[in-house]
Formats: sequence, C-alpha cells, structure tokens
Amino acid sequence: MGALGLGKRLRAVAEEVEGRCLADVGCDHGKVSLVCLLEGKVDKVIACDISSKSLQKAIELAKTYGASKIEFRVGDGLEVLNDNEADCVVIAGMGGNEIMSILSKNVPQGIKKIVLSPHRNAIELRKFLEKNRLYIARDYKVEECGKFYDIIVAEPADGRDCSLGRKELLLGKNTVGEDFDNYIEFMRRKSDDLTSRGANSEQAKLYREIVEIADASK
Repeated sequence: MGALGLGKRLRAVAEEVEGRCLADVGCDHGKVSLVCLLEGKVDKVIACDISSKSLQKAIELAKTYGASKIEFRVGDGLEVLNDNEADCVVIAGMGGNEIMSILSKNVPQGIKKIVLSPHRNAIELRKFLEKNRLYIARDYKVEECGKFYDIIVAEPADGRDCSLGRKELLLGKNTVGEDFDNYIEFMRRKSDDLTSRGANSEQAKLYREIVEIADASK
C-alpha cells in the first residue's frame, strides 16, 4: 500500500479490528483507519481527533486513496460518537492515563471491542479495565525499533470473569513468543543494572518482580 505501510505496532492494532464500523480515536495521520477500511476489516470508519490540524492529515490521506467511507470528527475521545454508531474502537498512540480518562467518560452503547495500545502505564490501564468490568480478551507485547508496546483488546464482560492475577496485571495475558521473550530479557538487563548500583526504588522492585514472575512461569 505504499505510503500506507504500517509499522509492526500499528499493524498489530489493525489486525485486531473487526466489525461494521470502526471509531479510530486520536487517529492522527489516519493510517490505521484507512488500512482497516481498504482491507475490508470494517465497512465504515469514524476518524476522530481532538486536534483539527492532526485530523487534516487524515483527511488528505483519505483523499489520496479515494476513500469515501470515512467520516472525520473533531472532538474529545468518545464524546463525538452516538450510541450504536461504532462497534469497534481503536485508541492508540497515547499514554494509559489518557486512555483511562477517555474510557472514564460516557462510553456509547453498541461497542463490542476496544483495541488499546498505551505508550505507558499499561499496568494501571489493566487495573482500570478490571475495575470497570471490561474483559481483556487479548493482551500481548509487540517489539518495534527496540521498544516494547502493549496491545490490549477489551470487550464487555457479558458474564465473564474480569479479575486479573498479579502475573496478568504485570505481564498481560499472552506471555509467549519472541517479542515477549525479548521484553523479559530487556527487563532483566534493566533489573540487573539497577541491582548492581544498589537501587531499591519502587521501579527497581517492579522490574525484579516482572523478571521473577516470568522466570517462575517457564
């Protein structure tokens, strides 16, 4: 797709999308929106961004590819959506605290899947989803350019148990694969470095716990 080629993280996000209508919240350049539409993952997209300047980039990209089934809306989070407009939501490219703020407000009815990719505070986001009765269906690591990203897919509970153990809170539900193994080795190096310097901060303790849980799970 030429200029629409997605990096590994955004490709993982796009692969999780399915449904009738996608709401891409904080869509920025709009690549995920356009890929999902052109690949037939959804029939329609509502691309949203709080910045009209950012949204203009998505509008221009859609024009380039002649995509007509994308509607663009300027606004804050999910507030631009009406009930039963979208059944799949993507929120990527922002921190976990920002995602929690968006989901803390009124979530429109009819949403069946929420695909999240926080840049930070993934543990706090998992706690939030657990507390708010959103079931984590998939949760895994993606490595891109030496950085590690979480892909979290949440759905309405529909009677399923949303509780998370300590391992699931710290590492996610899906702890297999090369990207996850690389993540643990990265955390091991950071933990060893902090330990060698005598660090005993909360961050250092967290790194050690993550490594210990991963090792114990093998």
